[in-house]
Amino acid sequence: MDIFDQYLFEELTALYSKSGLSADDYEELYMRFCNMDHLDEVQPYLMTMRYFGLGTAPEKKAVLSELKAKLSEDDCMLKGLYYDLLLSENGQNTEALVNLRRMVDEGYTNVFTKEKTHIEKSKSAPNTTKPGEDSAASSPPKSDDIIVVDYMTFECKEYRGLYFTAGDIDYLYAKVYVKPFNGRKHITVRSQIYLGDEPFSKVFSDEYDITPETRWLRTNGWGNTNYNCYRNNTYRWVIEIDGKTTYSQDFRMYNGKMNKSGPRVNDIKLFASKASGALEKDRDTYKTIFDGNSLECVYFKFLISEPGENMNVQAFIKITCLEDDSVFWDDYFIQPLDNNTIAFWTGVGYKESGSWKKGLYHYSAYVGNQPKFEGTFTVY
Repeated sequence: MDIFDQYLFEELTALYSKSGLSADDYEELYMRFCNMDHLDEVQPYLMTMRYFGLGTAPEKKAVLSELKAKLSEDDCMLKGLYYDLLLSENGQNTEALVNLRRMVDEGYTNVFTKEKTHIEKSKSAPNTTKPGEDSAASSPPKSDDIIVVDYMTFECKEYRGLYFTAGDIDYLYAKVYVKPFNGRKHITVRSQIYLGDEPFSKVFSDEYDITPETRWLRTNGWGNTNYNCYRNNTYRWVIEIDGKTTYSQDFRMYNGKMNKSGPRVNDIKLFASKASGALEKDRDTYKTIFDGNSLECVYFKFLISEPGENMNVQAFIKITCLEDDSVFWDDYFIQPLDNNTIAFWTGVGYKESGSWKKGLYHYSAYVGNQPKFEGTFTVY
């Protein structure tokens, strides 16, 4: 999962977890999840929504068939989802209750089914094994299983992600997402930040009591109250869990603070170029119609008035596919500007050509609190 996918996945799952969502909310969530269906982590959410008809037409039989085909995989979340949905068909299915209870012991939670789950009911199911099955062999792994890190992001006050302006950060915290595990645990997480190959911080530790419902941990922060701990560099945060699991994630700091106003934007032009970076020959070849067979990234070029001073700004872009009203991109990035900068650009798209969905797209883009520019482009 790359940086962009991590950010969107975290945003969508947080929205999905809320209670009282409307039909329109689910419809938008379903479309946005569909735009990320290349990720394995997204599939259980899509299957659950398809089963219950949340944001899309119900496909109960198809979903159960797909999940049943995955029972051979060593994934307690997929298996648990299968048995949880089976119990929506027949709440008295004893075998499904027993198996759901086993999956809960292995780490399954109601993160997908939410209030429709049968987890509480499964806790009263008999703890039996199938005929001829060794109960010791089929029991979930012991509670000393290692914790596996899924991914990490960082946060400080209202800022979160992997990119920050150093002048806005006093103490930065790591948010560590973990994969499902078995049993309750008491763990120790050691952290250290590196700049290149040299330690930037001292080693600091946190202790946690966690359960199978735990999906993320927040470490202690590193920084100071003077907002001058970090500089214009890429840092690497390394964690170690109980001396068994290690994981690292880079994060980027820019000097200065965020200028929330930003310079005047005079126009926004579009051009196509490579995912690895905008080629010089492409930067002034503006267009709004793109060949999907060769298209990798659509670049948005912001033509601005000279800021008159060095600053960091947030540039926001939202792209919607008008064929199905699905949100293709909705994010911002940090752009450092010199006092005489008159243009900057960023690309949105795929690493490989031929990946774009054909159709008409609407975009809106702006910098800071400057007026919004809107337009359309076509991928054929």
